[in-house]
Amino acid sequence: MDDDTIAALSTPLGRGGIALIRVSGQNTLDIINNISEKVPKKVIPKRAYHTFIVDKLKRIDECIITFYKEPNSYTGENVAEISIHSNPFIIEEVLGLILKNNARGALPGEFTYRAFKNGKMDLIQAESVNELINANSKYYASMKFGNLEGKLSELMKKLRGNLIGLGIKIETIIEFEEDQFLDDIDIIYEIRESLKIIEKILLNSRFTEILDKGLNVVIAGKVNVGKSSLFNLLLMEDRSIISHIPGTTRDFIKEKIHINGLPFEITDVAGMDKEVTGSIEKEGIKRSYEKIKKSDAVIFMLDASRELNETDLNIFNSTKCKERLVVVNKIDIANKKILKQIRSNFMKEKIYEISVKKNINIDVIFSFLNGLVNNIKNRDIDFIVNYRQMNLLKRLDGYLKTLINMIKTKKSNAEIIAEEIRSAIKVIAELTGDISNDEILNGIFSKFCIGK
Repeated sequence: MDDDTIAALSTPLGRGGIALIRVSGQNTLDIINNISEKVPKKVIPKRAYHTFIVDKLKRIDECIITFYKEPNSYTGENVAEISIHSNPFIIEEVLGLILKNNARGALPGEFTYRAFKNGKMDLIQAESVNELINANSKYYASMKFGNLEGKLSELMKKLRGNLIGLGIKIETIIEFEEDQFLDDIDIIYEIRESLKIIEKILLNSRFTEILDKGLNVVIAGKVNVGKSSLFNLLLMEDRSIISHIPGTTRDFIKEKIHINGLPFEITDVAGMDKEVTGSIEKEGIKRSYEKIKKSDAVIFMLDASRELNETDLNIFNSTKCKERLVVVNKIDIANKKILKQIRSNFMKEKIYEISVKKNINIDVIFSFLNGLVNNIKNRDIDFIVNYRQMNLLKRLDGYLKTLINMIKTKKSNAEIIAEEIRSAIKVIAELTGDISNDEILNGIFSKFCIGK
């Protein structure tokens, strides 16, 4: 099937200005000559030709055709990109005409699979194509473009080179020295340098998830403190029901917003009150504490018009390990005695006075959220890993730690250590796709959209 000429729509199906159909394979040049009106027999690669798609002398649509000659194309094969008007009926007719001229419909991810098989990219880069398309934040997209550019691949090549050099040293010991037990401080240093690289990548695995799925921020506080009002303000719509009756929100409500290109999942949890007796309210409070525990950051709200109580302190204590912003709401109807009480109980905490209802000092909320974005932006990393890559890196990390232990304890001879190094090199080959299982490859490329 790798010898077939394939074709597919590479842009989303629907009505619009332009739709792009991609063709790849040995019949590509014959196909564009058969279906177009003015493209010359000797096509100049990378030149855009303005022409018409024709079927038995009947014009179907006006188009632009660009031909890329192997191996200088995305797939490494002869490729044509045909730009037509994006109307579903025209797209169907043009694709049907191409398929009648010795082509078949491409499978999901087949263009990128061919690019991988033809050495245009390694497996890390191939995976990043799909992940870049489906990125949920501009920072995740930027990191995935770093993968596509080959930044992670270059690092894996460096690690592989280090391990091969180490293997050569040990094979020399096996070949020429009688005592095959290693006692070499330089070898341990080399392994540790490689470990530092891997551990830095693994340390950022949680960071990878945040970049893609976003930060989980919980708005927490006792009943009727104004959480739902703030939630609605952030969403710029009436998503939570607001009432003067305490306990209106009995379960959490969550929605996504984007701030400076990063997604945030904002959760309005049920108001907490230790005096509640109903089973539904108790379950709501239990879920509120669970949401705080799983959050990345918390906006903790106090009420400037009601006395501080044990519930406020319990909620505050539940957020102590979190990035948090402490705000006193309802400053427009504040009681001076209560404000003094709040300040004395939270002397070590920076407290901001706001009014959601009167839109007073609301900028502090957005400054807090922007600060979380900046913490993400300023991380020192150019690429990120997916679940498959992370698991393989964990395996590699394990092999290298075992190697250090073997050398330190002097319980293993050079031949055993050499075998462990070979296993580590195989893991890197699995990462880059230099050795691969067809079942794994099918699983990876089946997640792609058709046409990529």
